[in-house]
Amino acid sequence: MNEQAEPWYVHETGDGFRLAELAAHAILVKKGESVLVLDLRGRSDVADYFVITTGQSNTQVDSLGRGVSDDLTAAGHKPMHVEGSINSKWILLDYVDVVVHVMQSSAREYYGLERLWNDAGRCDIDEHYFDRPEVAERHPGLSLVRRGESSGTGVEEES
Repeated sequence: MNEQAEPWYVHETGDGFRLAELAAHAILVKKGESVLVLDLRGRSDVADYFVITTGQSNTQVDSLGRGVSDDLTAAGHKPMHVEGSINSKWILLDYVDVVVHVMQSSAREYYGLERLWNDAGRCDIDEHYFDRPEVAERHPGLSLVRRGESSGTGVEEES
């Protein structure tokens, strides 16, 4: 029997991870690209999770940042701090346990947060991630949740 262990995030139910999922959802609704959640628990005093995404222009980065802020505020989570909204190359939204980084591709490549935190657990999220039954159970009201219509895992696991 050659069973592969489930990824770390499959049964994750903590408040920080749920908030990271909400941020990822807000990003995907606004057409953000390459959405990644990094699990920094035990590795950083800054936050438990980073959510990183790419926008292709100043306008899109600004729209993604506003979308995350608006959706999370509506869910009862106001950012403690926001940086970078003036030039929209990199917007950072700090929710204490979760820090959201919305970056243009050139900034994301240059600063390489994924490389910096290469020992962190990672969860690449696309819209199909929200098809997973355990995610739908945690977030039944999200627009990307489609109960009973799984079309894939929506997750790419990288060791």
